[in-house]
Amino acid sequence: MCRKMTQQENIRERASRFASIWTGSRADAGKTQEYMAKGLGVSVKTIRNWESGATSPDFFTGCEWFRVLGMNPLPYYLTYLFPTLFDGDGTPEDDRIVSESLASLVRDLSPLEKKELLFLMAGRHGSPWYSLLQMFTAHCQTSMRSRVNAARIILENYEMEQATDSLVCADSVTPDLAMLRNAIEQGKRSVINGTPGYTNVVPGQDDPSENT
Repeated sequence: MCRKMTQQENIRERASRFASIWTGSRADAGKTQEYMAKGLGVSVKTIRNWESGATSPDFFTGCEWFRVLGMNPLPYYLTYLFPTLFDGDGTPEDDRIVSESLASLVRDLSPLEKKELLFLMAGRHGSPWYSLLQMFTAHCQTSMRSRVNAARIILENYEMEQATDSLVCADSVTPDLAMLRNAIEQGKRSVINGTPGYTNVVPGQDDPSENT
């Protein structure tokens, strides 16, 4: 039975579980405390304090943590909010908790992201949502190398059809091509560096992990 973080838990319990976000993600990425300290521009003592729960990084620094690791932070934050959501084989079983998790994620989307999601689910593009969902699921279970190659083809197809005025539903929503191009580059770096994933950073922003 999956349980949600409750008010009954004391602060120490929540702080301990919050600290596990940093220890768990760093361990999953195979990085040292020294690596993280250098990548974030803080002391090793600060990293130790975060991982022990003595102190916590602010929101921005928490995002930077995952940028340095090249990992998606959402699974770790969801585990904090729903401690047993992905117990067992990694597939949540409690429908109520799954619904709450999804509602929480959708609620935090930007207005544009909500429009894009609605377009995928109900847009007049000709592809049923359930078929798209299966494609996305299969895509995310292939290697990062395969995902980068597929994304390149999608970007090139979009650019060619945009140039020839052949796009379908072009007036509905417009993809962020700069973000897509950057995602492809970040994915490529992930393959080259052997990291388990990547975070999509703003193009042109310095990456502290390059100096680690």
